[in-house]
Amino acid sequence: MNDKKEYVMAIDVAKGKSMYYILSIQGEIILDAIEYEHTLSNFKLIDLKIREERIKQDLAVFMESTSIYHYPVMRYFLEQAYEVIVVNPNLVKKSNTSFRKTKTDRLDCIKIAETYFKEEIKSNASKTNDIYFNLMGIHRQFLSLEKALTALKNRYTRLLDICVPEHELYYSNSSDKYNKKYIALFEYLPHSEYIQRTRVDRIANILNLPFDRKYTKRLTKEAIRLKGISKNSYPGVSKLSTEVENLQQIIHIMNYLMNEHERAKTKLISLGKQTKEFKYINSIPGIGEQSASQLIAELGDISRFRNYKQMNAYCGLEPSIYQSGKAFYNGRITKSGNGFARKVLYTTIMGIIKTSRKNYPEHPINVYYTKKKENKSTKESVISTSTKLIRIIFSLCKHKSTFTR
Repeated sequence: MNDKKEYVMAIDVAKGKSMYYILSIQGEIILDAIEYEHTLSNFKLIDLKIREERIKQDLAVFMESTSIYHYPVMRYFLEQAYEVIVVNPNLVKKSNTSFRKTKTDRLDCIKIAETYFKEEIKSNASKTNDIYFNLMGIHRQFLSLEKALTALKNRYTRLLDICVPEHELYYSNSSDKYNKKYIALFEYLPHSEYIQRTRVDRIANILNLPFDRKYTKRLTKEAIRLKGISKNSYPGVSKLSTEVENLQQIIHIMNYLMNEHERAKTKLISLGKQTKEFKYINSIPGIGEQSASQLIAELGDISRFRNYKQMNAYCGLEPSIYQSGKAFYNGRITKSGNGFARKVLYTTIMGIIKTSRKNYPEHPINVYYTKKKENKSTKESVISTSTKLIRIIFSLCKHKSTFTR
């Protein structure tokens, strides 16, 4: 961000309240530090003070990202058409050169204001746009549901091992464990004894429940096979155990979360497709609609970055630097940026490598990763390759071009 406004309103955000401080580029205090709770009337009061000074067009609203506490403040001033900039707290911390240990809310406000005029507001900053803000929100929900599902699936497997110990023999491969037909089976017949005593046609009908069409013939054969497997089973608990009830309960919750997870995924992709970056990122071989949407959700509006190095910094992929006398070397990555972005980059790169080795071995990501893997660990190689992917994404979006082989 090259063009600084004439005035900055620095906001030190806390839970339910904030301290406001307005400073001019010449150092004139327009509004000394004052604290207000996060209410509509207080936001309007601050807005009125700014309008009375007639500085709205020349003022930037500048604050640190503080989990979710800054959302009400950010929302109000965005809706009133202010320029709002939210930065990583590390930028303010880095900008502070004072040796004094004194800390007050007023001093924090002053430091935030000084940071705006002193520092180059680049990768740490985001002028929030509704579509990117909403996209990030649905992506975080998607990841949260995914995490909850992982924990539930572990519990589900443990309960199956107790109640239906032969269940592993049902599947042709390990991923079938979460196939909807088997989940339906264990929801209605959550114990081996129930499977043993249920008619074949009934089992076939249960297996068919998740499908819109009837697959009676095929599922009848499978029902016969499942009954045969369960015939000699001896579970760790009786069919009257509370663990059987627990299994059914876990399945009910799991079904709900899987449906919500799928809804979140659909919404994520739908929003992702509405961004200007989507078609460029989606054109990279190995990056599907979901991965492209996830990347955009965490990287945001890529046009705000002036170069790929700023994107690296935003993701916390910049190497730390050590210099003392003649000694100078790069250390590990700073990890001070967006951790969710690093996670998405990691999974995206592993996905590209998996698909490209067979279908497109000359993929620049695969070639780069393979070269790095010669003398680095998998994790180190992926981190290095993340920078390569960021370069490609930045270049495609900057030049508004799709990937060409």
